[in-house]
Amino acid sequence: MPKYIGKPLKRIIEDPPLVTGRATFVYDLDLRGTLYASFVRSQYAHAKIKSVKCPEGSMCFTSHDLPKAITGIARNEAVYQGQPIAVVLTNDEYKARDLAEEVEVEYEPLPSVIDVEEALSNKERAMSELESNIVLQDEVNVGDIQSDFKRAYKIIEGELINQRVIPSAMEPRGAFAQFDGKRLTVWSSTQTPFDLKKSLSEILSEYGVNDIRVIQPYVGGAFGSKIINYAEEFVVAYLSVVTKRPIKWFNSRTEDMMTTNHGRDMRLRFKAAFDSEGKLLGIEGTLIHDLGAPFEDINRDSFWMTTTAARLLIGRYKVNSLKIRVLGVATNKAFIGAYRGAGRPEATYFIERILTLGARELGLDQYEVRERNVMDDVNFTKLPTGLTYDSGKYKELLRIAKPYYNDLIKRRDSLRSKGKLAGVGVAIVSEIASFGPYSTAKVKVLPNGRIQVITGTTPHGQGDATAFTQIAAEVFDVDPSNVDVLWGDTDLISDGDLTAGSRTITVGGSAVYEAAVRLKEKLLKVVSEKMGVRAEEIEYREGKFIHEDKTMSLWEAARTSMFMGVLPEQDYSYVMNLYTSPYGVHMVLVEVDRDTGFTRVLDYKAFDDVGVVVNPLLAEGQTHGGALQGIGQALYEEAVYSQDGNLLTSNFSDYVLPTAVESFNVEWKSFGLTKSDTPIGSKGIGELPTIAGTPAVVSAIEDAIGKKIYTMPVKPELVLKLLGE
Repeated sequence: MPKYIGKPLKRIIEDPPLVTGRATFVYDLDLRGTLYASFVRSQYAHAKIKSVKCPEGSMCFTSHDLPKAITGIARNEAVYQGQPIAVVLTNDEYKARDLAEEVEVEYEPLPSVIDVEEALSNKERAMSELESNIVLQDEVNVGDIQSDFKRAYKIIEGELINQRVIPSAMEPRGAFAQFDGKRLTVWSSTQTPFDLKKSLSEILSEYGVNDIRVIQPYVGGAFGSKIINYAEEFVVAYLSVVTKRPIKWFNSRTEDMMTTNHGRDMRLRFKAAFDSEGKLLGIEGTLIHDLGAPFEDINRDSFWMTTTAARLLIGRYKVNSLKIRVLGVATNKAFIGAYRGAGRPEATYFIERILTLGARELGLDQYEVRERNVMDDVNFTKLPTGLTYDSGKYKELLRIAKPYYNDLIKRRDSLRSKGKLAGVGVAIVSEIASFGPYSTAKVKVLPNGRIQVITGTTPHGQGDATAFTQIAAEVFDVDPSNVDVLWGDTDLISDGDLTAGSRTITVGGSAVYEAAVRLKEKLLKVVSEKMGVRAEEIEYREGKFIHEDKTMSLWEAARTSMFMGVLPEQDYSYVMNLYTSPYGVHMVLVEVDRDTGFTRVLDYKAFDDVGVVVNPLLAEGQTHGGALQGIGQALYEEAVYSQDGNLLTSNFSDYVLPTAVESFNVEWKSFGLTKSDTPIGSKGIGELPTIAGTPAVVSAIEDAIGKKIYTMPVKPELVLKLLGE
């Protein structure tokens, strides 16, 4: 029976510095002689850059002064509003912003391609050199779609829009760089310090910079938007090398919302065939992804989300056929990147909405339709689309969750009897998580006997370090208070990866587990030699090696190992050959005000199978926050551009986020019906509630008002319009 894994420990590692104000973020950093960088950004969504004139005597660098290897800078042509054109340096942050406004840029405005329909027509190009705005294409073909549509009892069709949203992390992006003549140190609000180090090495090696350290200080949220390496990070590092001064840069909120990657922005034009019993036979359609600004590398990475969404479009259901044309389209908007779920929320939204719309057409209960269509148990089952589900007992989870659904229906009907507009929505999560290729860890026993865990993953608020503490404490059978966890510094461990894709506990935790097990085995051999007995004769418990009347503590074993030429530490790289497939059934009860159109979430229930839950308190916290984030997209959030490409929702006055006021009751349960084949047995949970929350609440509103909904966010004005119809 696990002693610490599975226990709801508080965030003993992360929270003390945060709640006492001692945590250091990028903006907190300062060194003598620091220069502040402010970027000159394109006023236009699409324009030729004719000339850039800097204020006389200023420290100003245009795109032509910067290494060509730094991509994303507008050198001759700007392709989205906010794209960096030049940068100025001065010794005061506010003076730097004033100086940036004095830089004169001569533009030749070009037609902006903003609407995706306009982009598909190719009347104008999002970049002059593009042959077509359709920059990437794919196709998914499974089964005999024509045969399934011929025998269909009911065919429904429409266009479902999963709108563009802005990740909106609490902390905007920023970086601080210092070059001391030999070593370059960069602090960045990033999810990928090791990747940033590698990229900096490639760019700066020709300038004699061969010693680089990247530090990820505390990060105020990211949700995927800080995975890629941005041009500003490279510019700040390069300028520190050139000027031999510390350089500090930090985005304003508006800059951040304009230039940090956006998320989602997919639409599915579909036809779906059902038989008379409500079984989904096949789906045919076109999946269009507005990738935003045409940057080849970023577009290619983002298109992976598109093709994943297409292949996950069958969800957890037995669908005979699928024929989907997949288009990646360039426009003059901020580029799309990963955002909590990255392809899986879009796929889940499409399939769950199709099932609910089909149920309405057929006069069936939405839960019953899912029961009739859900897959049988899977065990490393390869889907017809090429993806693989590692394990799942979907019918059993639906059976367990059904009484809770029935209870919500009773509550809905009770509200309706009082004249209220109430509705219930449900969704099954389609998720693949915990990707490879690997995660690294180093575990040490320090001279004082404390256990130190160094992870190559990069937590930024999720509480992963507390979970790593529990894993190490479990292996060494010591109190978690005797474990320290370090992360986010390329000097601490030889290589690392990132925190994303609900992978940190599963993949990173497995690396911690394997490193800890191997270190304990290494120390056991040391103790065996010191005691003069066979290793198998030694018992280990509560942090001590015991043989009859002889006892050696961990710190004694560590000290002894040093004298034997054995370092009391162990590195491990855990290789993840596939990925996991956590799943869940989420349901929501809403009330819609018939006079204002405002939707209030009354209750949210989440029933998941995410394998072994290392810390239920952390997992439940992810569910609370993730559900609110998913419902935020359904009800409030939308990135809106004008026809000429100006971002109209560039601050929190115009871009509406849910707050504590809009929060709601969340009941979460994890049933552990299956587990992954990793040493930890976990599957990942961070993205599940965000994936499920969006379609569940839209279906609930639809149930409440009795009208079909194809777009988001479902704002009050949309509800009133539908009610008026």
